[in-house]
Amino acid sequence: MMRIGRLILVLLMATVFAAAPRDARADAPAGLAVTGVRSWSAPASTRIVFDFSETVAPVMPDSGSAAQMVVRVSAPGIVPAAGVPLSLAVRDSAVDSVHVEFDPTGVRFTIVMPPGGTFRAFALPPSEDKPYRIVVDVTGANAQAAESRRLAAIAAAKRRDRVRLVYIDAGHGGDDSGARGPGGVLEKNVTLAVARNLADELNKVPGVRAMLTRDGDFFIPLRTRFKIAEQSRADLFISIHCNSSRRRGAGSGTEVFFLSLKGASDAADRDLADIENAADLVGGVPAQAEDDVVGVLYNVRRNSALERSQLLAEELLDHIAADRRVESRGIKQAGFAVLKSVEFPSVLVETAFINNPREVKLLKDPAFQKAMGKQLAAGVVSYFGKAGVQLGAPMDSSRGAAAPTAGGR
Repeated sequence: MMRIGRLILVLLMATVFAAAPRDARADAPAGLAVTGVRSWSAPASTRIVFDFSETVAPVMPDSGSAAQMVVRVSAPGIVPAAGVPLSLAVRDSAVDSVHVEFDPTGVRFTIVMPPGGTFRAFALPPSEDKPYRIVVDVTGANAQAAESRRLAAIAAAKRRDRVRLVYIDAGHGGDDSGARGPGGVLEKNVTLAVARNLADELNKVPGVRAMLTRDGDFFIPLRTRFKIAEQSRADLFISIHCNSSRRRGAGSGTEVFFLSLKGASDAADRDLADIENAADLVGGVPAQAEDDVVGVLYNVRRNSALERSQLLAEELLDHIAADRRVESRGIKQAGFAVLKSVEFPSVLVETAFINNPREVKLLKDPAFQKAMGKQLAAGVVSYFGKAGVQLGAPMDSSRGAAAPTAGGR
């Protein structure tokens, strides 16, 4: 009798579980899912990204201006992965909110925008650790004009206050996380921390003002980075990065690059430049032809900028190497796209190897980040002295150059 009672109880429990509502994910075919819904706000635009576990065929406009922008994916059985939000309250100047709706035929994404905004939408194929993505870049009404006014104001303040303007570029950002170290340490976060420390140190120096190309987690195309500095009439441009080797745990040390017009000094440097230049591909920037700029004046300015860039690289590396916790790998040249301005000396600093277990501990340490900022700032001040640039001196009408001084260039 007791056995019969237990059997009846089991049957009753099975009936209850069968009647209970089930999570839609349990009914979906394995693998097909929306794995991410994310946003990044930049000063002049907002990026919305939808991640998928597999390649899909979206129906969407490629560009336009509207109060709402809709992306439709016909994929019966598609579901949200665990933790994926069904709405985002962005609430910035370009995007109000994002809404995700699933139904038996697929999924619909709706981006709600304030009046006057414009958008550009495109898909990106899977690459390395990146999934298939749909990207929507939204620019708020008059955002570009406002950004131009902001940069012009920086240039005017520089001239009014008679300071040397140093632009610091924190590599990567937003959907482009850069290299990844043990424990999930991301290059984009390390570079921003070092850049902020460098800016803080430089802003303590009389006659110097530091600005960041990005002071948040958002993507900036490579050419836009140095264009920001050009529009602000910068005197120097320093791009901060972390090195990484394809071999797990291999590679160590710090190195500073300036632009090469003839290719990299060796295969490893060429590979590194290719990796850094691929940031635009990761971020979804259309390929561009090289600028067709010719003329004697351009060549003179370019050669002068390269000479001064080499001097800047030498001074920075000398001061970093004095720390002795990270060995010096020397001054090198390669074709980094972010260094291709002729308006000012520009260098790219590979601070240390983020895939090296010992060096990644340094890179994520706030004390090391602060020390790196101090060392780079000391190198900048030393550069100005050796270049004959008197801090606080009147400026001539050229691109922020100092008026001639005794013994100066």
